Amino acid sequence: MLKKVTLDEVARAAGVSRATVSLVVRSSPLVADQTRRKVQQVLEDMDYVRDIGAARLRNNSSRTVGIIVPNLVNSFFTEFLSGVEQVMCEDDRVVLLANSHDNTERQNGILQRFRGHGVDGVILCPAEGTNPALLARMRQWRMPVVQSLREVGDRVTDYAGADYIEGVGLAVRHLIDMGHRRIAFLSVKARTSAREERLAGFFKVLKETNAESAGIVEADLTWEGAAQSARDLLDLSDPPSAVLCFNDVLAAGLMLGLRRMNCEPGRDMAVVGLDDLAFSQLTYPPLTSVAMQPEKIGNAAARLLTRRLREAYAAPERSVLPPRLVIRASSQRQSLHF
Repeated sequence: MLKKVTLDEVARAAGVSRATVSLVVRSSPLVADQTRRKVQQVLEDMDYVRDIGAARLRNNSSRTVGIIVPNLVNSFFTEFLSGVEQVMCEDDRVVLLANSHDNTERQNGILQRFRGHGVDGVILCPAEGTNPALLARMRQWRMPVVQSLREVGDRVTDYAGADYIEGVGLAVRHLIDMGHRRIAFLSVKARTSAREERLAGFFKVLKETNAESAGIVEADLTWEGAAQSARDLLDLSDPPSAVLCFNDVLAAGLMLGLRRMNCEPGRDMAVVGLDDLAFSQLTYPPLTSVAMQPEKIGNAAARLLTRRLREAYAAPERSVLPPRLVIRASSQRQSLHF
């Protein structure tokens, strides 16, 4: 087994003190840029690897945080994770990602494993059916938690998300401006705060504009499940001229299903998504969507958690980002056949 390079050895090679090398390794701002660059080059040349185990013993910190998301079908969570990692990397922490599959038992098992690994805190997107009592148990475990994208309990933890109500309002008003009066909502089946907020926004703007709801249709959060929802929408007694979708995955799948039934998205039926993920520009036709900025939400969740780790008894904070409508061809009205 090769002997690990020590801080003392790096310090001698760089011609600085051991304390200076330690500050550079910990990304401290107290080191001058020229010295930092010199030490970093020596660290790289000598292939130095920080002993996290020793640091954990000294600081009583694992330098790890856990993230629990409900699925990995939606690339929203990939962008969200990227945002979390950006901030945690700056704070010299490693991120452990776990997928609950929207199952509370699986979520509980993940949390127990996180406890076993000694994570410093958790960013939690609660699984459907999560009991708010879980948050009290996590406090008993002394496990700091930030909820993100979904929320249980009455604002009892830090939270990072987007303004779903405003986002839905932007989408529906755009459809109304394009001449649509009967609009359907294509939803996931999971009963979560994210679904409740989207529906609240949907009915709020319909009431304000006197537009009509053509109905709420539910679909499995899979590409094929979304595609199959096209038939359910077209089979409504009075089919809509436009559909607002819970997210871009459902919207893209729906457009595929509509084309299978010889109904052209953007021409025969307008489709709008929520999230504005990268693939939205690559669908056919390109998808109108409301940008929710998952990477920035991830940044915000991570910053809230790092603050919570520094200030354990601070009052909970919320970060809710404003949405932005991105108009593309899927919502352009050329002719309505229904």
